[in-house]
Amino acid sequence: MRLGARGVSLHEPPRQVEFRREGSHLQRFLGMFNNGLTKVEDGLALVGGGIVCFMMVTTLVGVIGRVAHRPIRGEVETVTLIFVYVVMFSISFAQRRGEHLAVGIFFDRMKPGAQRGVLFVLLSIGLFICVILSWSTLVNTMWAYGAGDTIVGAIMLETWWARMAMPIGLMVVTVRLMVQLVQLARGEG
Repeated sequence: MRLGARGVSLHEPPRQVEFRREGSHLQRFLGMFNNGLTKVEDGLALVGGGIVCFMMVTTLVGVIGRVAHRPIRGEVETVTLIFVYVVMFSISFAQRRGEHLAVGIFFDRMKPGAQRGVLFVLLSIGLFICVILSWSTLVNTMWAYGAGDTIVGAIMLETWWARMAMPIGLMVVTVRLMVQLVQLARGEG
């Protein structure tokens, strides 16, 4: 078995910290809430994976169409617009599993108490940023819908449906960051 930098197996998924189900009503509620959020994240990541498959097929058909002198109009624009779903629908999934980019040079050498303090500050900053971005991208999406914003290429495509991935993904990761902050504060993270 190969171990990574933190002594964790690289072949097994990381252990997911869950709220305890036994105990107070609050603990049971938090456990059910976390489990529900996990299902939403898994579902969104699965949709993001399906979109990657759709993008690959669309690109392949587009290339074949260009070689056969029968290009698919709007193929490049469509693939470009749906790419945001892949990223935004998977971001909370990656945050939950700890598979996001991290710099462990200093953090791994800190004492556990210092790590918890730094993690609390970083999660709080991330939460603040995600709340602001969730709101601003939602407002921007509503503006694009109301204004009929389009991109111009081989065909004109409205952009609001692609922009909608941003507030959805950011709202889910905002909730995930809140859950992780509560877990950290309760000593469960």
